[in-house]
Amino acid sequence: MSTTTEAHEGHDAHDAPEAKPPKEPFGASIAVLFSPDRGMQRQVRVGRARFYFLFAWASSIALGVVTAVRVDARSSTLKQLEMMGQLRSMSERQIAEETQSGERVAMVTSIAKAVVSTPGGLGMACLAVVVLVWFFRGRIKGSAVAPVAAATLVPGALANLVDAVAAYRHALIPPEGVPLGPRTLTAVMQLFHKPLMGAAMKFGNALDFYSLWAAVMMGYGVAAVGQIPKRRAVVGTMIAWVCYRLLTNVAAGR
Repeated sequence: MSTTTEAHEGHDAHDAPEAKPPKEPFGASIAVLFSPDRGMQRQVRVGRARFYFLFAWASSIALGVVTAVRVDARSSTLKQLEMMGQLRSMSERQIAEETQSGERVAMVTSIAKAVVSTPGGLGMACLAVVVLVWFFRGRIKGSAVAPVAAATLVPGALANLVDAVAAYRHALIPPEGVPLGPRTLTAVMQLFHKPLMGAAMKFGNALDFYSLWAAVMMGYGVAAVGQIPKRRAVVGTMIAWVCYRLLTNVAAGR
């Protein structure tokens, strides 16, 4: 009788649906930004990529739409026509048509870039996590890569929101763009009327505070995903970030 009961209970336990992992509280989703040490550990256990991805995507699209609405291509069109020697031979109507054509191209480009940048950024962040874990000889947990990578998109999303507000406050924005929210050391120094020049300006452009924030988060994420000592993961990730920023800004002549 007892054997039958135990078998029945075992059968019921086997048929019972697996318990779903608890939903991540909103406070925990925000805490990963300011306490990446514990936050990334939580991302590896029960983290979700959807919330961070959608937030980053919405922020990027908001910036693209605001920039597209504010675009004004008249000055750049006049300059281009003058360089080509066509300005004096064109009527005001033709100039207006060229201006509208330039604005339409700028609007489509701005929105298209906003739509594809976040999925592309997530893919690059996932690749960076995998490569760093492999480089540090860690044990990668595949299901945790996307949640960790998605969380690192949030600093850039916050920067896009700041830029969207700054773009909205501009009456007109040329297609080549204007400086918006201060992201880099160079932009911050300009706010204090102490602009950097020459090589110092290139190094200042390389020091992007939001990108640095994301790099610190990724360092703790790499440690959590690959079961790597935190000090080694964070320091190694920061070195990789410095090399990447110098390569893409200083060496590229930005």
